[in-house]
Amino acid sequence: MSEDSDFRKGVGFAFRVGTELVVSVFVGTSMGYALDWFFGTKPWLMVAGLLLGGVAGGLMVYKVATHLQEEESEDRES
Repeated sequence: MSEDSDFRKGVGFAFRVGTELVVSVFVGTSMGYALDWFFGTKPWLMVAGLLLGGVAGGLMVYKVATHLQEEESEDRES
C-alpha cells in the first residue's frame, strides 16, 4: 500500500473511533437524563447512563481495533 492510502486509512479509523465513543456517551447520558425526568431521580440515572455509555463506547472501540488488527495480520500473511 502507498503511504497516502495508509494515512487515509488511519484517519478514517481515528474518525470512526472518536465518533463511536462520543455518540455512545451522548446516547447513554441522554437516555439517563430522560429517565431521570420521568422518574424524578435527578441526577442518578444520568450518571449511570454516562458510565454505561462510556463502557459501551469503549467496547466498540476495542471491537473495531481488534478487527483492524486481524485484517493487518491477514494482509501480512498473503
